[in-house]
Amino acid sequence: MNKTTIIFCIKLAVLNVLVFCFASCNSTIKTDDPNSSSSNDLAFINSNLERTASKKIPDLYYGVDTRFEAYTKEDIHKATTIYDFLTEEEAQQIAYINSVDVIIIKDHEQSRIREYGTNDYLTPGQLKLLRATEHFSHFTIRTEFKERNTENGNLEERFFGPHITVVPEKQAIYRDGKESLITYFRENSKESMNVFKEDKLGAIKLSFIITKEGTISNVQHDAMTTGYPSLDEKFIELIKNIPGPWTPAENSKGEQVDQELVFTFGPANGC
Repeated sequence: MNKTTIIFCIKLAVLNVLVFCFASCNSTIKTDDPNSSSSNDLAFINSNLERTASKKIPDLYYGVDTRFEAYTKEDIHKATTIYDFLTEEEAQQIAYINSVDVIIIKDHEQSRIREYGTNDYLTPGQLKLLRATEHFSHFTIRTEFKERNTENGNLEERFFGPHITVVPEKQAIYRDGKESLITYFRENSKESMNVFKEDKLGAIKLSFIITKEGTISNVQHDAMTTGYPSLDEKFIELIKNIPGPWTPAENSKGEQVDQELVFTFGPANGC
């Protein structure tokens, strides 16, 4: 074998090695092949990310407060007219009063315990009924009235129905602050939000008692539901395990008493 032939064989061998290496490296980094495992893995990840991003979670509301607008027994005993239970803006809408019904609310419904009046002054019967209410009591004052239309001057039928909860003179306080309490609910319920389907979400109300000892008791699913039982149960669990102490409510004599509070959760525009 002459020298020229040997050199040619060496060059051919080197070229074959280079071609082999290039082909191996190319097959390793290639991900465009739809049948490759790397491409399938990326497609699966992207699909999950798109599905997660497509879930439309509405703006959420978290609240802990009295069931309805809070009035103390002292406030109620001082009341003489319906205007003691209306805002200034509401009062200005009234041109003429047709009727006033003071109605006690029981089991989340208007009861037959009520007293009727025909003007803004509360009747002796209405005053007696209101002053007999105790803590945890709820009532509404339904006022049927006429409002003057500012555009055409006509009188139009309207009504107000403020709902009121009788509360102790000093309400129960979460010692770490209300903002901290809401943060606790928000942060500890995040993982449970993965049950949402599109933007379908209802509101839920859960009541509980802050006892005169400053503990939590009698947690109840009061009304409505988020539409997801697992999420409802999560909030019940969170209420039962609220960290940190409470300062109990006090009545007018300075005695510590129980107080009912209500946790509300749902779409911000629906609570």
